[in-house]
Amino acid sequence: MKSYSDLQEDLEQRRKELQSKQKKQLEDRKKKAISYRDIVAGNMEKEKKRQQKMRDQEAERKQASAARAKMKDELKQELKQERESEKN
Repeated sequence: MKSYSDLQEDLEQRRKELQSKQKKQLEDRKKKAISYRDIVAGNMEKEKKRQQKMRDQEAERKQASAARAKMKDELKQELKQERESEKN
């Protein structure tokens, strides 16, 4: 049979093991929570970049379309001027 002091030592050892196990579980949960937040934040950042890229592309398309329309008008104007100068 174990002595009282041996039982106390065993109990103390188990208590320490349990505390260290609980501490490790808590740290693991914190890491998981942080990594989940990082993932969500990363996904949100990617979505923002994607949305911005789409807006930029749309702006470029509109600008290119406006430039083509302007060039078309200028060409029409030049042709009109050439026809008028040929008539004179």
